[in-house]
Amino acid sequence: MRSGIYHEGKIYETDGVNAIDTHDPANVVFLSPIGRPAAVRCFESFSPLPGEWDLSYFYINPAGIKGPDSTIELAPGVEELGLEIRIGAVLQDSGISLDPKESDGFILGYTFFLVFTDRSGSDTMDGSLLEAMPARWTEMRDTGALISPFVVTPEELAELRESQSRANFAWKYQLYINDKQIEMPGNMTFDQGMDELLALASRRSPVGAGEVITWPALPAADLATSSLERNLIPGDKIRVVIEGLGALTGRIG
Repeated sequence: MRSGIYHEGKIYETDGVNAIDTHDPANVVFLSPIGRPAAVRCFESFSPLPGEWDLSYFYINPAGIKGPDSTIELAPGVEELGLEIRIGAVLQDSGISLDPKESDGFILGYTFFLVFTDRSGSDTMDGSLLEAMPARWTEMRDTGALISPFVVTPEELAELRESQSRANFAWKYQLYINDKQIEMPGNMTFDQGMDELLALASRRSPVGAGEVITWPALPAADLATSSLERNLIPGDKIRVVIEGLGALTGRIG
């Protein structure tokens, strides 16, 4: 396993400090850019009372996260497989009770995940994960995840910034299933910057170097009511492209 930097169509292999070789991307097999993360906390919105919304987070099992171009093998009990696209910040420092004004300096860069969801585990009549009880969030998303091959620094995303903060962006993205594009909202800006999420995540327990904190899932079509007309099944190939962050491909086994 080697580390490197992608720049102008080439992979520059590094020794941690200096470039020592160059490679064509076609000759490189990409792995997770951060190995197995120490922890992944995913923020989500929920409605504690009718008409009210709040934010909380759950954890993804690091052992269930695979690198790009991997296959997710379904457990026998998973019959309705959905998908979430989640952008997250990779942390380079540790701390507790962060002030949003200082939390920018904790962010090494951004990556994204495909989080596969067991929609049959929803508590609601329509199978919506958004309305499901927070107590079920982890269980319903414990079917596996894929991580993008790149970590992109805030400076490299400067053109996508929504404000002076280094921690909020306008994201444009596409989803393809079996090489056919699925209609999506196409762009998204979150109400909270990553600096605010880091402050919330560190309010009760420390955040640590190597950890990933994600925004709520990007808005996505319900696959069963999209042009696909069904949830994911074994044999499906999924590809997601996010402007500024690259592409991620995986398969259902």
